[in-house]
Amino acid sequence: MFEEKDYFMKIVQQFSTAIGRIMGLKAENKIEESQDVLNETLTNFTGLSREVLEVLPYEILIQKVSGSRRTNTEKCLMLAELLSQQADIYEFEGKMSKAKNLYLKSLNIMISVTFDHNDELLEQNREKGSELLKKIGKSELPKESKLLLFKYYENVKDYAKAEDVLFELMDADEVNDDLLAQGTAFYKRLVKREPIELEKGNLPLDEVLEGLANLDEYRNP
Repeated sequence: MFEEKDYFMKIVQQFSTAIGRIMGLKAENKIEESQDVLNETLTNFTGLSREVLEVLPYEILIQKVSGSRRTNTEKCLMLAELLSQQADIYEFEGKMSKAKNLYLKSLNIMISVTFDHNDELLEQNREKGSELLKKIGKSELPKESKLLLFKYYENVKDYAKAEDVLFELMDADEVNDDLLAQGTAFYKRLVKREPIELEKGNLPLDEVLEGLANLDEYRNP
């Protein structure tokens, strides 16, 4: 057990060192060198190539690095970080479409693999999620990313932001029964929360009840 933990800590340390090198080289505008280190790190820690990152959907990338039926959270978070680092390089090179593609995949992977974990893991990655959202621009998120973000904000107890994303989805797309069901379930879960928790999430009980009532307007336009 201790040997396994020591091995994992060694891997984390090696990965952190590699990311530090990549970021240091980028800061010095040594983009070609940072790309070389990133390529090597990507192969060593995920077994994937840069070309694969660009073409495969994020769900398949999760499966690829996990290598089994069970999601390997640690390796997926490493992959999310590498995607973000590669996107930074593309952004520096003016390849904005490629950069956005990888920022989105990084965000989707990070959110997906932290859903069912403890609050500590969610908090550890919250700052990174906010950073990615700033780089992408929330208004430009595709529907699948907004659905993930809606669930993510609820998980981190940022209820007001979860509600904002829910109604963005409602307003931007044809409302369907599944989306209405998700919204209704969201508000019903919040009704059971302690008032102080709702206040901390910037969505007090009266606003929760108001939001639930507003869903009826979408059911009966």
